[in-house]
Amino acid sequence: MSTFLRALQFTRRYKWRIVSALALVFVATGTNMLLPAIWGKIINQFATPIGGPDTTAIAAGDPDEIWHFVILMCVALGGIYLAGYVISYIRGRLLLTVGNRVVFDIRQQLFRHLQRLSLRYFETHRHGWIMSRVLYDVEAVQSVLSDQLVNIISHAVTVVVAMVILYAYNWQLALIATVALPIYVLNFMLMKRRIRRLSREARDQYSQIYSVLDESISGIRVIQSFGREQGEARRFVKEIRESITLNINLGIRRAVLGINANLITQVANLVIILVGCYQIIYLNTLTIGDLAAIRGYVAMLYAPIIALVHISDVINWAAAAIERIFETLDTVPDIQEAEQPLRLGKVAGRVEMRHVSFAYEPNETVLRDVNFEVEPGQMIALVGPSGGGKTTLVHLIPRFYDPISGQMLIDGHDLRDVSIRSLRENIGMVMQESFLFAGTLRDNIKYGRPEATDEEVVQAAIAANAHDFIMDFPDGYETRVGERGARLSGGQRQRITIARAILSNPRILILDEATSDLDSESEALIQDALDKLMKNRTTFIIAHRLSTVINADLILVVADGKIAERGTHEELRAAGGIYERLCKVQFRQPGEPTQEAEA
Repeated sequence: MSTFLRALQFTRRYKWRIVSALALVFVATGTNMLLPAIWGKIINQFATPIGGPDTTAIAAGDPDEIWHFVILMCVALGGIYLAGYVISYIRGRLLLTVGNRVVFDIRQQLFRHLQRLSLRYFETHRHGWIMSRVLYDVEAVQSVLSDQLVNIISHAVTVVVAMVILYAYNWQLALIATVALPIYVLNFMLMKRRIRRLSREARDQYSQIYSVLDESISGIRVIQSFGREQGEARRFVKEIRESITLNINLGIRRAVLGINANLITQVANLVIILVGCYQIIYLNTLTIGDLAAIRGYVAMLYAPIIALVHISDVINWAAAAIERIFETLDTVPDIQEAEQPLRLGKVAGRVEMRHVSFAYEPNETVLRDVNFEVEPGQMIALVGPSGGGKTTLVHLIPRFYDPISGQMLIDGHDLRDVSIRSLRENIGMVMQESFLFAGTLRDNIKYGRPEATDEEVVQAAIAANAHDFIMDFPDGYETRVGERGARLSGGQRQRITIARAILSNPRILILDEATSDLDSESEALIQDALDKLMKNRTTFIIAHRLSTVINADLILVVADGKIAERGTHEELRAAGGIYERLCKVQFRQPGEPTQEAEA
C-alpha cells in the first residue's frame, strides 16, 4: 500500500482532473443504484400476489395507468442509461489524459535520473533490464491510473451503497449476502501472496527476455560472423519457455481465484433465492418485484468483489512494476555534486593527481597512490600492459568515477568542488570504439555544440579530414548514418567523432587508442586529424602503438595499478625498464626474436 501511496505523488499536478473523475464515479454509482428498484416496481405491476385472488395486476387495476407507469419507468431507465454513457465518456477521457501525462512524467523523470547515474550503474545492470524499467514497467502505472484506481473506488462505493439498500429492503436476505463477503476475502488472502510472487517473477523474466533480445540485436554482426544464430535462437527460446512456464502457473492460480469467487457467488445467490421464495410463498413478507430488486442489488454487491479479485491481478502486476521504478529512482548516483559547486569557465588545462587510489569493488584496488602533474598544453601518454589501469585513470579526469582516496585537481580546483557539467564541458574524448547516434552526419558533429553554425561544422569536418568523404554522399551532411553509424566505415566513424571533438573545442583531450584497429590509410588520416586536434590542448593518450607517443612531453608507464615509470621517450629507453622492453617488441627489426609484451 505504501508503494501505491508513494506512486500517487506523480498525480499531484492532475489532482483536479482526478477529483472530477471521482465525482463522476459517485454520480454514476448513485444513478445505477436506481436501476434494480425501478425494475422491481415494473415487475410488481405485472405480478400476481401469491395466495391472492385469481386475477392479474393488470385486470385488477387500470391498464392505462399501468401503461403510463411503465412508460414513465422506461423513460427513467433510458435517462439513466444515457447519463451513464455521457459520464463514462467524460470520466474515461479525463483518466486517459491523466494516465498518459503521468506516464510522460515518470518516463521523463526516470530518463533524467538514469542520465545522472554513474558508469558503474550501467556496467552492473543489463541494458535490456534498464529499458524494461522505462518502457514496460511504466505502462503498469498507466493501467492503474487510467482504469483500476477509479474502478477500485467505484466498486468500493457500489459495495457499501448496495449493502445499505439491501438491509433497507430485507435484513434477513442482506445478512445472507453479507456472510459471503468474509469468504471472498479468505479466498483472496489464500492466493494473494503466491500470485504476487509469481507476478514479480514473470516481470523479472520479461526483463531477461528484453535483455537477451537487446544483446542479440546489438551484437548481430558478431553473432553472424561466428555463425551463432542457432545458439542465440536457443538462448532466446529458453528464456521464452521459462516465461511461458511462469505465466501458466500464474494464470492457473488466477483462474482458481476467479473460479472460487464465482462459486461463492452462485452458492450465495442460490440461498438468497430459496429464502426469498419462502418469504413470498409462506410469509407473504416479500413481493416478486422486491425479490428481483434484491437480486439486482446482490449482483451489484458481488460483481464488484469479483471484479476486485481480477483487479488484484493488475494491482500485483503494477505493484511489482512500481517497486522497480522506485528502486531505479532511489538509486543514488555514485558521483555526488557539491551543494554549491564551483562553475568552471574555460580552464587552462592544468591536471594533477595527488596520491589517488581507486577500486571498483572493495578490496579490489585498481589504482594505487597515483601522482602526477601536467601543465597546460602538454601531451601525456599512458602505456603499459592491458589491465594495468590506463583507461580507469583517464576516466577519473571527467569524474566518471571518484577515487577512494587522494585528490584530483584541474587548475588547482578539487574535482569534488566543481560543477560536473562545467568540468565535462572542458573535456573531449575520442575512444577506440567510436559511437555515433542514429541521426545525420551534421547532427553527430554538432552533438557537443548544438548551437554551432553550419560553417563551423564544415570547418570541423575539414580539420578532421572528414569533409571529402561526407561530400561523396548524395545527401552530404544530411546523410543519415544508421544505427550506431552502421553506414560508415570504422575510419569514417572515427573521423566524425574527431570532428565532434574539434567543434566542442575542449581544453583537455582524452584519446583512448583512437587509431587502433584501422587500416594504414585511415590511420594516417586520423593521426593527421588528431595532430590538429591536440594542438594547444592538454592531451592524455592511451596508446598501443608506441610510435604515436614518441613526441609526448611525458610518458607514464602504468602497470599493476601504479605508475611504474615516467619520463620522455629517450629517458625511458635509457632506463631499460618496462618501456624499453615494449619498444624492443614494437620496433624490432625483421629476424629478431620476439618477446612477450603488450602496450
